Amino acid sequence: MHLARSLSLVFGALVFAAFGATAAQSFTDDMIISGNLEVRGFTQCLADLELSFATVGRIEYTHVEEGDTVAKGDILIELDQSVEQMDVERRRLQWENKSELIAAEVRRDTARIQFEAARDIYQRSGGISLEEVQNREMAYKLSLAELERLHAAEAMEELDYKTAAENIRRRTLYAPAEGIVTALLRQTGESAQANDPVLKLCDLSRIVFVANVPVDIAEVLVSGDSARVRVGSRGVTVDGRVRFVSPVIDPASGLCQVKVDLIDPPANVRPGLSATLVLN
Repeated sequence: MHLARSLSLVFGALVFAAFGATAAQSFTDDMIISGNLEVRGFTQCLADLELSFATVGRIEYTHVEEGDTVAKGDILIELDQSVEQMDVERRRLQWENKSELIAAEVRRDTARIQFEAARDIYQRSGGISLEEVQNREMAYKLSLAELERLHAAEAMEELDYKTAAENIRRRTLYAPAEGIVTALLRQTGESAQANDPVLKLCDLSRIVFVANVPVDIAEVLVSGDSARVRVGSRGVTVDGRVRFVSPVIDPASGLCQVKVDLIDPPANVRPGLSATLVLN
């Protein structure tokens, strides 16, 4: 009885191994069409970006809707900026006000003239005391120090103005790349928290073909290799270049991921289409 059961288990294991090998071979054979190796996959955008603000605020304007295509640098969402705009204007006026600096320059020039005149009188005729010359020299040097302080203050006012302007910019969400708005996670009037996603953008700066392939096929692919990808039901053929061959193999399926950048795809090639990688 035990011998019969053992033989049955051994036979079953052999059948399973043979079936698995046949299935794997069939999986690869199904990819060979007309002498070419065809790997099925799909297209996707370069990245699915979750965009957020670096600061807290209430959403004042939403300039896009889901499904809109945007260009790099387009304004997507703006937070309320009324307080920040007043701060920018106040700091701009402080920075551009040169009256105190002009007055200090006049005082410097006057102190220099008085010091040089007193020094000349003292050297030529002694009609003025040395102490008076020294006092006027000190007044001139103090005017120079005051002017230097005001120049430093002006530089600080400029930095304050630029900081306030940057705070305005941080309250405006710009598109980091060409893409499609796939989701609005916050609506106009809602509060946005710092670093919490408010919008999802599919980055269209590059379209990528993605597929999971057997190891023996992945081993012949090298990053940088040229490739051809047939996209969609119409079979639009696009040149590509292998960008990534995963070094990690899925232990359950024995497959690894391959990514191919599409070079100058036509406008009708979009993310989410079925596609086929054609290898000689």
